[in-house]
Formats: sequence, structure tokens, C-alpha cells
Amino acid sequence: MLPKTNPEATPIIILAGGRSRRMGRDKLLLEYKGETLINRAFRRFSEEFERVYISVAGAGAPPGFIGGSERVIEDIHPGLGPVSGLHAALTRFDSAFLVAADMPLAEPRAARELIDKLPGYAAAAARSLDRTEPLFAAYSKAALPAAEAAIASGDHSLHRLLARVAARYVETRPETLLNVNFPEDYARLTEPET
Repeated sequence: MLPKTNPEATPIIILAGGRSRRMGRDKLLLEYKGETLINRAFRRFSEEFERVYISVAGAGAPPGFIGGSERVIEDIHPGLGPVSGLHAALTRFDSAFLVAADMPLAEPRAARELIDKLPGYAAAAARSLDRTEPLFAAYSKAALPAAEAAIASGDHSLHRLLARVAARYVETRPETLLNVNFPEDYARLTEPET
């Protein structure tokens, strides 16, 4: 039987450890509506949740981060992608909600819905248009062994990790899951509305 989780105790973990190779420059420092992506995510989720942290690969907080160093969680196994952030979070907390810093339209209320659906499962992940998004998902401590196994095996895919644990999926609006990976994604995000 999976352990029970307390939805109110689940912290938000903003994944900010990527290298931005596809963007060609640091995505976290891109601006949207007058804020860097990392500060926008931190502010928006802090308005809804008491415990909000950023997960980094080990270099400390990004320049200009408004949350302070006490809100930074460094990867225990840096350089392995989001699975490292999940592993570090579940090593520290009984549950965690992951959201990628480069998802500027991610909705805190949608995160709350997924956290509310987590009890009894190792994960509760967003799904939209037949696409599952492990970077907008709640995870319980029950997912920690799968994260440890993924790190040990070299298979760092969170999609495959979700397939190996007791997971439930919740339909989420597509725009909530918009991910800014390439320069053209950022151009579409910031183009003036007509």
C-alpha cells in the first residue's frame, strides 16, 4: 500500500537546472511580461503555495533570483536532467510537485488539482491532447525508488519513470503545458496580441 500524502504539505519544485542548449542562451533569464521566467514562476506559485523552491544542478541560484538561497535545492546527482531534481526533492520531502521553469503559462491552480489527486499514487501527472507531461506533475515518496533506479541504470527519462510507478493522469489545458525550448517558441510567446 502506498503511503498517504498531505496535499497541503507538498512543496512546489521549480526545475531550473537545464543547460538551455536548444534555446542557445539561458532560458531562465528570458523575460515574459516584465519578469524573467524563473522569477515569474517563483512569484506565481508563491502566491498560491507556502513552500516553493527551485531545483538547480549545483551552481546555486540564477542571477537575479528573487527567492533567496534558502529556496534553492541542489541536485545530489547533477547533470542527469529532471530526474535529478525529482530525486533531490523526494530525498528531502515526502512529496513534491515538479514544474519546469520554462513553462510560463503553468497554472498554480492546475498544480493544486494534481496534488489533490496524488494520495494513493506515486505520481499524478498532467495530460493534454494525448501527451503526458512529467514536468507538471505531483510525486509522492513512493516514486523515490524509481528515481534512484533511473539514476543507477542511466535511463533518466521521467516519461519512462511514470510508466513504472502507480500513476494517475489528469486532463489539463494545453496552454498550461506550453514549454519554451527553442527561440521560435519564445518568439510565439512574446509576439504582440492582435
